Amino acid sequence: MRSQSAMPSPALSAPTSEEADPRHRRGRRHQLGCIVLICLCAVLAGARSLTAIGQWATNAPQHTLARLGARTTCPALGIRRPPSPATIRRVLTGLAPGALTRMATAQDLAVLVVDGKCVRGSRTRQDKAVHLLAAMTPAGHVAAQVRVADKTSEIDALAGLLQGLDIEGSVISADALHTQTDTAKHLVAERKAHYVLTAKANQPTLFAQVKALPWGQAPTLFSTSERGHGRCETRTVKVLTAPKIAFPYAKQVLRVHRWVKDLPTGKVRRTYAYVVTSLSAEQAGPERLAGLVRGHWRIEALHHVRDVSLGEDTSRVRTGHGPQNMAMLHNLAVPLLAGLGMASIPEAIRWVSYEAFTRPLGLLRIP
Repeated sequence: MRSQSAMPSPALSAPTSEEADPRHRRGRRHQLGCIVLICLCAVLAGARSLTAIGQWATNAPQHTLARLGARTTCPALGIRRPPSPATIRRVLTGLAPGALTRMATAQDLAVLVVDGKCVRGSRTRQDKAVHLLAAMTPAGHVAAQVRVADKTSEIDALAGLLQGLDIEGSVISADALHTQTDTAKHLVAERKAHYVLTAKANQPTLFAQVKALPWGQAPTLFSTSERGHGRCETRTVKVLTAPKIAFPYAKQVLRVHRWVKDLPTGKVRRTYAYVVTSLSAEQAGPERLAGLVRGHWRIEALHHVRDVSLGEDTSRVRTGHGPQNMAMLHNLAVPLLAGLGMASIPEAIRWVSYEAFTRPLGLLRIP
């Protein structure tokens, strides 16, 4: 097992008092950065709710509070007091989500995977569930996250998501929902970026054209096999230079054939995925294109981890910015937990929880 000091972690910096603190200036007894770090430490230790985060803070020992910069109430004795559960709740539900997003803005924007996620537990009788759209690196580090406004779609939110990022020359990967002509024009013509977009039946003309290409005559240019989780999977890749298909700036079309065998039952499943890209053959060969597609699938797996291992889908945080901020805490926590190199995220959470008031701080490199 690795030591804590060897753990890789993104450069995290807690919001300062200069951020848009939701509390009234006269009522601030605890630094905003301290509160946010407490929340993240609690999530790393397994907290799934605002109540659990408050309990972690209440039970934190003095040495932990000192490292987190908690408020000193008795200077003579050096006694520190954590923020109350009510204060933590007030901050997380009122804090502008951008403050947490800026904690882990990815430095390397060469490849960004755009994917949406519905926080199902945030649904109420009056309001729909909060829907979030995020841009992440293939390793899962968040570059930007926005809430999709009600009565709009991810398509409308994409431009706003990428607005504050320098994506010139970057590769933007997205699922079939974003395979839109306006999106392609925006990325290539306006933002000088490249796209890797999945082609499905939601664009029937494009899908029919890419599916009808002479794939039977095309050679297999790249292949990979994996075995694990009770299945054996082989992926083969074929690439064709894009003819005049009905999509702006398309230069190559990729077909990924997935052959999956369930080892306990012996059942075999075959699927085909079609991808269009503005990258030329000189800019991206078959192996790189396969890696870009695989990177998008990893982000979808990350969402599954957030739902199952971190209980995001069952979370009852519904007030204000609470759902978005809790999701961002999960975004920050998962790469740190994955960096432990354990078999699964639940195993990593258990290991952290065994020393709940020291190991989270080690992961965050808090001296």
